[in-house]
Parts: sequence; C-alpha cells; structure tokens
Amino acid sequence: MSLKLFKRWVFWAHLITGLVAGLFIFFMSFSGVLLTYERQIKELSEMRYTVESTPASQRITTDRVVEILQRLKPDEHHIYVRWVNREGAAVPAWAGRYSYLLHPYTGEVLREGEGTAAAFFHVVTDFHRYLLLEGGNRSIGKNITAYANLVFIFLLVSGLYLWLPKRFGFKAFKQYLTFPSRYINVHHRNRQWHLVFGVWCLPVLCVIAITATIFHFSWANVALYGAFGESVPKPEKHEEVLNLNADIIPYETLFNQAKLQANNNGYQDWYSMWLEIGEHKNEARFYIDKSIGRRQELAYSLFFDTHTGEQTQVLRKSDWSKGGQAWGTARFLHTGEYFGFVGQTIAGLASLLACILVYTGVVLAWRRLITVPLRQKYESRAE
Repeated sequence: MSLKLFKRWVFWAHLITGLVAGLFIFFMSFSGVLLTYERQIKELSEMRYTVESTPASQRITTDRVVEILQRLKPDEHHIYVRWVNREGAAVPAWAGRYSYLLHPYTGEVLREGEGTAAAFFHVVTDFHRYLLLEGGNRSIGKNITAYANLVFIFLLVSGLYLWLPKRFGFKAFKQYLTFPSRYINVHHRNRQWHLVFGVWCLPVLCVIAITATIFHFSWANVALYGAFGESVPKPEKHEEVLNLNADIIPYETLFNQAKLQANNNGYQDWYSMWLEIGEHKNEARFYIDKSIGRRQELAYSLFFDTHTGEQTQVLRKSDWSKGGQAWGTARFLHTGEYFGFVGQTIAGLASLLACILVYTGVVLAWRRLITVPLRQKYESRAE
C-alpha cells in the first residue's frame, strides 16, 4: 500500500469515526469545561456561610460535631468532619451520605445538603460520566462515554498524522501552526481552526483522554500497575462499624494531636483538616491538606487508635506503591488538578477547544459529504 493510499484511509477513518462519536465527545468536552473550577466554586459557596467571630467566640469541639451528627442521623456511623483553617468558617460535616454545614460556634445547622453549587456539579458529573442515564441504564451511558473516549484518542493520533505537512519546513509549519491575517471564506476559517487549535491543544487533550481510560477499563489499570511490576489492588473489605461507643479518646484530643503533628512537620499553614471515623473500627483518620484539594503532594493522612490515642500511621503519597502513585497522578492529571489552579485552567481551555474541534470537524465533513456533492450534482444538471 502506498503512503498516499494509507493517508487516504486514515483520513476517511478519521472523518467517519469523528462523525459517529462526535456528539458524545462534544458532551464530554463541554461538561469537562463546566467542571473546570468545581472545587473552587463549591468552596466559595461555603464561604457565604462564614460567621463573624468575636474575642469571646469559642469553636465547637470535634466531639460536639460528632454528637450533632449522631443525633441527626443515629443510624449513620461513617462520619466526616472538615475543619477549615479560617476564622469563622462554617463546618462541613457528613453522616453517611447526609451532608450538613454547621455554625462553628453554636453547632446550629446552617445548611442541610450540599447546596445548589454541589447539586449542579453532581448533575454535570453524571452527564460527563453516564450521560444522565440512571439505574440499569447507567452502565450503558458509561460504556458509550468509555468507547467515545477511545475514539477520541484515535482522532487525536490520526489528526496529528493528517496534520503533518507534505514538506517539512518553516513556511509549512508556520502555515499549520498560526492563523492567517485574513480568511478567504468560512470554509478556510473552519479548516484553519481545526488544524491550528487541534495541534496546539493536542498534548493536553492526549493526557486528558489517555488518563480517562483508567476510569473505564480494567485493562488500562492492569497496564498502569503492570508497568511497575504490580497487580491492581483488590478493594479493601471493612468490618461494619455499628456504633462509635468503643472510641474512648475524645476526638478533640486527637484533633489537637493532629494539629501539633502538622505544625511539627511543616504543615502549620494547612488549609483544611478532615476527620474520618467509622471506616475502620477504633480508627480515626485525619487528612491534612495545604491546598483546597486534589494536590496530593500537599497533603497526607494521619491515623490514630481511638482506644489508646496512639498515632498508628502517617501516609503520604510517597508511601504508596509506585503503581498507586502513578494511578493517583493519572487521576488528577485528567482534571488538571495535579498542577493546581493553572493545571485546571489549561485542562478547561483544552476541553473548550475540543468542543470547537468537534464543531469544525462536523462542519468540514458536512461540506465534503453533503454540500460539495450536491453543488456538483446541481452544476452538472445545469450544464
């Protein structure tokens, strides 16, 4: 097969698969744009509940928060409490799947549920992952997005191949990497947008698409862990915690120990500290985070025995297996959060450009398959 014929086959495969999966790729890209600053927006929505403090204001204890949650939901023993290191910040807390925002000084429930912002992002996330399909149809939505993502990877690779100029040189690359001063017509503009936007956002979109495979396919996880000579870890089995009465050491005491440990290990400027109890019997886990979230290098977990108060484990990302570290990195490369706000912004912009690529690709395909043949047919009849 000649190179010219091979390129033609690649072109038609690129065009046809793009038309087949284009709508779903657009859906995933657009919802990805909406999710760009999810964490920051949710944080801002909670900041609205910040209360004014006075010199006499005294923060409620961690034990008091747990008592409130146990009173509100006595059958829920898996509890999260998130302390934000800011004066007057409301206290997010969860009893099982039930969420509350508490007054930091009185314990009053300021908000029940995760709020409008979180509810919006739940819908967008379900759309991004499952196309809003529910129940037994959720797996159908997940499979559609999974295979559409694989098609997207093919489109990126084949698009790069088709983008390569016939002759390598400064002039050719300049033409394919920059926008002209003026466009001849709309078709010229769409073609240039497709070429230029495509190549500039290609590296970021490849990272986003390739890392997405670990959420959809077992073989992607096997390959990732296998690259480090490891097997995919099996889900942990937990003994159900029926009550928290066996936790003898006050949670506030453990919280103070966690703060002291953080201060002694360069984390005195922590942004938030999560307490989790009820996941394992007689265990309290503190997640100490310098960032708003999702910066694993800026956070670590600290474990205590709630029966003795003894610190049992410190777990940083560097303590994970090599495969686990790679999985965690891939997870947050997908959203850009691995690089913080800048990474999120780049991922969001790339997702927006992916929407433009789908639009221009469909328009160019429509012109080639429909508009031009119809025009040629009309002209031949006119002759």
